[in-house]
Amino acid sequence: MENSKIRSVLPIAVAFVLFAGVCFHSLETAGAARKKPAGPAGNPDLTQSTPADIGKPYNLGPTGAQGWIYVESGMTEKSRQILITEVEKNSPADGILQVGDVILGVFGEPFSEDARKSFGRAIGEAETEVRQGILKLLVWRKSKQQEIDLKLRVMGAYRDTAPYDCPKSKKILEEGCRFIAKNPRAGDRFLINQLALMASGKPEYLEIVRKTALAVAAGVPDVETLWKKSTGDGMHTWGFGYTNLFLTEYFLATGDKTVLPAIRAYTGCIARGQGRFGTWGHGLIGASPSGKLHGPVPPYGPVNQAGLPGFVSLGLAEKCGVDDPELKPALERANQFFGYYVNKGSIPYGEHRPTNQFDENGKNSIAAVAFAVQGKTSESRYFAKMVTASYEGREWGHAGSAFSYVWGPSGANCGGPKAAAGFMKELRWYYDLSRRWDGSFVFTGNGGGGGGSEASYNGVFNATGSFLLGYALPLRKLYITGRDADEKGWLTAPEVTEAIQAGGGKGIYDRTDVEHLMKCLGSWAAPVRVWAAGELAKHQEEDLLPRLIKMAEGDDANARVGACLALGQLRQRAAPSLPALVRLLSHDDRWSRVQAADALKLIGEPARAVLPEMLKIAARTDEGELMQFGQGGLAYALFYPGGPTAGSPGLLAKSIDGIDRELLYPAVRAISRNPDSHARGCLRSTYEHLTLDDVKALAPDIIESIQEIAPANAMFSKGIRIAGVQVLAKYYVEEGLPLNMMLWNLPIWGKAATRSAVAEVLKHYRGAAKSLLPELKKQGFPPDVIAAIENDANPPKLISLEEYLDKGNKKKP
Repeated sequence: MENSKIRSVLPIAVAFVLFAGVCFHSLETAGAARKKPAGPAGNPDLTQSTPADIGKPYNLGPTGAQGWIYVESGMTEKSRQILITEVEKNSPADGILQVGDVILGVFGEPFSEDARKSFGRAIGEAETEVRQGILKLLVWRKSKQQEIDLKLRVMGAYRDTAPYDCPKSKKILEEGCRFIAKNPRAGDRFLINQLALMASGKPEYLEIVRKTALAVAAGVPDVETLWKKSTGDGMHTWGFGYTNLFLTEYFLATGDKTVLPAIRAYTGCIARGQGRFGTWGHGLIGASPSGKLHGPVPPYGPVNQAGLPGFVSLGLAEKCGVDDPELKPALERANQFFGYYVNKGSIPYGEHRPTNQFDENGKNSIAAVAFAVQGKTSESRYFAKMVTASYEGREWGHAGSAFSYVWGPSGANCGGPKAAAGFMKELRWYYDLSRRWDGSFVFTGNGGGGGGSEASYNGVFNATGSFLLGYALPLRKLYITGRDADEKGWLTAPEVTEAIQAGGGKGIYDRTDVEHLMKCLGSWAAPVRVWAAGELAKHQEEDLLPRLIKMAEGDDANARVGACLALGQLRQRAAPSLPALVRLLSHDDRWSRVQAADALKLIGEPARAVLPEMLKIAARTDEGELMQFGQGGLAYALFYPGGPTAGSPGLLAKSIDGIDRELLYPAVRAISRNPDSHARGCLRSTYEHLTLDDVKALAPDIIESIQEIAPANAMFSKGIRIAGVQVLAKYYVEEGLPLNMMLWNLPIWGKAATRSAVAEVLKHYRGAAKSLLPELKKQGFPPDVIAAIENDANPPKLISLEEYLDKGNKKKP
């Protein structure tokens, strides 16, 4: 599931606010000696001792204090106390809280659950008119428990529609914008603060934005010049995407044609620098030596977090009237790639299969906006619903969760005001803790680390602007905040409720009876289907197979996928479902094919009975599917060596003895050309088991798999290539020698590991590699490799595969 808290129920928090002002009185209560609540096992009692490392405190909202909170596995779920580590001068907490204080509870009650979430909710309650800004704290100070009143600003209560029709949300936006206006470019290279000022709709901020826009656009060369300067190494995708996003929104808001030349240049470069499948890497992809655009994304591979903002900006550039010939094809490629994930799960890191999360560090959120900008309501509403359900997982993300907060509210808002309100309501406690007493916001790292140092995410976008975009949604001044939104993409109230429940609310995860789980197998949400499948497998006493098989062959795509998941979780108990699963391998629904292959892999040994059918289908290529995920699923089911990527080994990973070569060879040939390096890499196990006769029969395919990089997921391309030179070395194949030199010099990700493997392979050749010695010495090969070749008095005899390569119409390397 999305995280370990997915089944928890978030109480309805009250909060989102801005505060300032100080007033306090402290009373030693009659209950000062009252027994302190004990936290869960492993949780230190902060009243007795201070942990050695308290270097990652949390911002405690607009109080002006920071506090260390117990963290386990990145979460504060077990915390029941907060140790004050800093109190800012002139803040509401100044003179009221002291460094070393331990907060035990709020409003007269000790913390009985996560202290951080409880404190966040208490902030919202304190700022209501009813509480008059008084945050009542139970504090341990100098061996006594005291009740302390900390005065915050009265901001009012959030309305259920917040940020829509909510005076409190409006105040937060206004005060945050005033804070930004004092130093709008601070820690904001990606110009999110500028977007927030534009989104506010306030004329007084337009001059700040205009100056920034003109400065950013000034000096940007024409597209051809910029293209020549920006291709190759670098991280240009990130900067170009966010800069173009800002400039296009600025032009569409103001009509200022001064920035159009820069928009044309950035748009042209982003479109030209796109990979074959509609993705982008950290940097733009240059043309091939022949001048052809849109090749694989080397050497690291695609990074959807980098490419998606550029995708949004291309849609906006089209609205700006940009007529670059690469623009429409780039949008079509991106629409096809990212649209593939609709109804399947979440957009992954790169060109991978969908992930079983509601959102993965904001990528679904950005995708929702990208499709909404183009008026593609079917795609945008799916991703918006996923984002609405993602509130429990927003704090986690590769390289930090800041992207999640920049884009989350905008992504949910693509599902309409009800979706945005439902999403933000679940996160009020977090927003309150992130808000400071001066109107600004901070990012908080997983496991702590909030505060002034986290006001900007690595200097690229400022936390204040990032959070304020959510409060600016009702104004709809920008396309990323809902301008010209198509209501056909909006979620209904029941759909919003359904999304909130799927994200962790009551109604889904609090029941595990068979009927409920069977229903959940057909859920719209991949995480729910995965959870239900795992729970069903625990029902040992039930004969679920007839129902699951019927569901697997039914017309409902979600239920069909859920049934495959459940059959896989039943493992060998699902053996009677093999005929149905084999039929699904050829289903019109491509995602059903993938899930059927996964189920066969998990069923394990009994599935060997259908190996002939699996091999035949694996040899097919689906001309209509760019990524060939269906064939890739069979690559894992048949050949995966085993490991963290996909768990247990494939059916043929340990041995190919006795397998009909008339079936094996076509499957190996097809998978060795699969566009996904992950799928190709499954053949590592197969190459290891090949006999010399197998190598001869597959010679053209093995050599091509070494020479030609898989066009998708280049980061993982080395697996099959190393396995290829290893099997050639096993039989002392002459053609393997130049291939090793090629791999040694390739600019690929994981170069050190590749070179280490190549060195071992050449040591295996020993004296048979003497012809390479001059080049090896020139290239600086390790001395032990040189010695193994140079000192071998009895070198092995090389064999050539030339005649077999000729048969396969493959030139000798």
